[in-house]
Amino acid sequence: MKRLLFVIALLIFALSLVVAPAAAQDAPTGTWLGTWPYVAPGTHHLNSYASGGLNDNLGVVYRSYVELPPAFYMWATNEYMPLLAESWGFVDDNTAYEYTIKEGALWSDGSPVTSQDVVDTFTLGRILNWTQWNSLTSVEAVDERTVRFNFTEGGASLNMERLLLKEYVTASANYGELAAQAREVIDSGAASDSAEWQAVGTALAEFRPETLIASGPYTYALSDVGEAFMTLHWQPNSVFSDSVQFGDIKLWAGETEASTPLVLSGDVAHATNVFPPATMQAFADAGINLVSMPLGYGPVLLFNLTVAPFDNVLVRQAMAYAINREQNALLTNGLGATGTVYMAGILDGQAETLLSQETLDSLNRYEYNLEMAASLMEQAGYTLNADGKWADASGATISVEYTFPADFADFSAAARDATAQLNDFGFDISERALPWQESRDAVRAGDFQLSVWSWGAASPFAYGHFNNPLRRWTSATLPADQPGIGIDLSAMEVNGETIDLNSMILHVSDGLDAAEQMANADTLAKLINENMWYIPLNMELSVQPMNTTYISGLPDQSDPIWQNPSGVDIGTIWLVLNGTLAPTEAAQ
Repeated sequence: MKRLLFVIALLIFALSLVVAPAAAQDAPTGTWLGTWPYVAPGTHHLNSYASGGLNDNLGVVYRSYVELPPAFYMWATNEYMPLLAESWGFVDDNTAYEYTIKEGALWSDGSPVTSQDVVDTFTLGRILNWTQWNSLTSVEAVDERTVRFNFTEGGASLNMERLLLKEYVTASANYGELAAQAREVIDSGAASDSAEWQAVGTALAEFRPETLIASGPYTYALSDVGEAFMTLHWQPNSVFSDSVQFGDIKLWAGETEASTPLVLSGDVAHATNVFPPATMQAFADAGINLVSMPLGYGPVLLFNLTVAPFDNVLVRQAMAYAINREQNALLTNGLGATGTVYMAGILDGQAETLLSQETLDSLNRYEYNLEMAASLMEQAGYTLNADGKWADASGATISVEYTFPADFADFSAAARDATAQLNDFGFDISERALPWQESRDAVRAGDFQLSVWSWGAASPFAYGHFNNPLRRWTSATLPADQPGIGIDLSAMEVNGETIDLNSMILHVSDGLDAAEQMANADTLAKLINENMWYIPLNMELSVQPMNTTYISGLPDQSDPIWQNPSGVDIGTIWLVLNGTLAPTEAAQ
């Protein structure tokens, strides 16, 4: 009997070795040491669609580790690499686009990722007026893993492909009921400004999931969020769970000021903050590896276009001439920034591929010229008074306030230098430093005179560049009670004509005809260049510390992955997910 029991026990032990899930045995160890300005405990939540949720708490750098988008874009080769999807493309007549979810893709709760998850994601996106819905009529499940996006007439474009393949997919287990309510309202024919539509939007914004259901290899709970840092933990059910090498992702809270000492101490191995030149030199002196990549944006001088004299194009043009942008770039980010050349709404690196040579040659580059600036001020009705300040016919000087986010070293430096240069020219501008959230909210509310934020985009398409800042800070995307920079893009008065600038931006990258897209971009670039609704001060390069004391497998600076800009396409997303980057012994 004892022998029989021994044999049975031996068999049970042997079977346990066969059926035990590999994931449980193969859980990686080691910690990725990063930083992100997440929302503090108390207001921090797990909603993928609302302010204070995943967009704020993980941002474009870390959200892909939790909620996978369909694909990752490689800038060096202009191709997409599979993340959640295994295949994608336009249907034969270009009236729709389809992608198929990877076979075996699971959520962290063990349920399969299905086409219904995608349909529900985009249904809620319709309630939120996502840009994709300007070119879509419907989104439907073809089968359990394939989803079809049906275009409006002429809605097919490579830009739309990017917008579809870069959108994070959320779990219907959390959002399915809200999506069903949204479909009911949409199917009823209710308008987007109707009470019914707004009620669903409010319910979505107020929803607080108890659990974060992840398709990526990491997830977290509210109990993992502290004042100083938050931690993402490996989960076994993702299609990337077997390839990632880190067991945890530890994100320290804060912006540049908070991150700097943590990088120097080794508590943070990788940071995406913009650091001033002296700090980058300190990192290098400490033996910390630095990797350079395009940043995909730069600081912009934003006008409240309802405030005199910034409602006068001559004054805006004069200010563009009066700022030495190369000096501004040097003070913004040292050798990691360059003054804007083309001044037409598209980052210089992309302008030469997105705009025609004829347009590039025709653009006013607003090269530093105080005499030209003074001439324009005089044409606008201003003269220099005895104190060397520009004054209008009543004697009033241009006494305004320039608000900027104190937390952002680059934007603060750009704003302060622009203020100093304009004051030397004859303005009377005072500085006002605010926490970045307050600075952002002030622009949204139109409660500012001059401010600074970003312009351009880490996008291979003109739409992304023109969208920021014009659509980002106007009623085109802001709620009705937030005027932003104070213009109605859909009814702009330009040279005696009323134009729909919002529609022009939305459709600038429509279609599959590259020549037509270039012609559309040329038109917009000339309008922005002539009217100077904002002043694109400079463009930044992202120089990021990646401490190889804690990170192994880091590709050389010459590797094509570093052609990807920081942001939604940052190369670390691909390198972490496919296991190229791994923890060293020191990170265990």
